[in-house]
Amino acid sequence: MMMTRKSTLLALVLMTSMAFSVMACGESADDTTGDETPNATASFTLELNTAGSTLSVDEGQAVEVAFNVENTGDADGTATVTFSLGDFTDTAEIAVAAGSTEAGSFSWTTAAGDAGSYSAEVTLGETTVTAGVEVSEVIIDEASAFFELSIDTEASTLTVVEGESLKVVVVGMNTGDAEGIIELTGQITMEGGAVGALDIRPQGEEATTPIAPGQGVQIQATLPTGPGEQELSAGTHSLEISSLHDSVTTEIVITAPQ
Repeated sequence: MMMTRKSTLLALVLMTSMAFSVMACGESADDTTGDETPNATASFTLELNTAGSTLSVDEGQAVEVAFNVENTGDADGTATVTFSLGDFTDTAEIAVAAGSTEAGSFSWTTAAGDAGSYSAEVTLGETTVTAGVEVSEVIIDEASAFFELSIDTEASTLTVVEGESLKVVVVGMNTGDAEGIIELTGQITMEGGAVGALDIRPQGEEATTPIAPGQGVQIQATLPTGPGEQELSAGTHSLEISSLHDSVTTEIVITAPQ
């Protein structure tokens, strides 16, 4: 009888311990499951920005291909974007916050001999967007007008008393091999460093009449001096006259009234 009672008690103790262990393990598993959250990830989409791109250029100019990367995921991330245009390739790393869009661009500077039609490709993951690119050859007209400039100092009045007017006479000689119309610009750099524009251009028929090779044209400009007149007060100033091909510089002197 004693043996039977001890066996029964031992069995009860073991069963109680096993039941407790199972219950404890079950409670621990339930707690862990309740604390778990899904892993946040970044997810990107790619779009070409044609409005911000420069896709038609002349040789020597830069092609710009712009794009937008949107992160539609719920975590910040970095998108690796690749670019190819002809033999040119490039890569950009674009950091994009969750729910945001970032802009990027690729640039290819063309050179002589690059004229032609191209397909630019921008790739992000499995997505590739394309854009047509046109590079035009620069055609140089070998037969053109070329105006060399000089200032006729004898006909000009370059030294005056403040309040009087300066007179500048410019001669433009067409040394090219085709007729053309001269176009001039002028600027005055004052003694103190300020810069002002000078309106100097042919008047009347000279403004629209082509100048033949070997022929010249004379253009005159009058510059009032004194307070309020482009700051042309007493001092020694620098005058520069330019055409599309040449420029000349001279000093103008304005003395203070006695």
